[in-house]
Amino acid sequence: MAIVSDFLSCKLVTKLNYGIVDGKELTKKKSYPNVKETATIEAIHAMGTTIASLQQPTLEEVFRVRDELLSDNGL
Repeated sequence: MAIVSDFLSCKLVTKLNYGIVDGKELTKKKSYPNVKETATIEAIHAMGTTIASLQQPTLEEVFRVRDELLSDNGL
């Protein structure tokens, strides 16, 4: 049996560092849905860094999160 993958969705996620708050490092993630399946990793990274440059917190990481349905071929 072959396993097939069906694309469901893709989103861009940025991890932002807000600095030290109450003695602990505060980081938050912000997600941006509806990224096209055909978007390159370079384009996704560029968009994440551009969006983060417009915000006050410091950008730590950029993620691409893909949701795919895995199923048996024909079942």
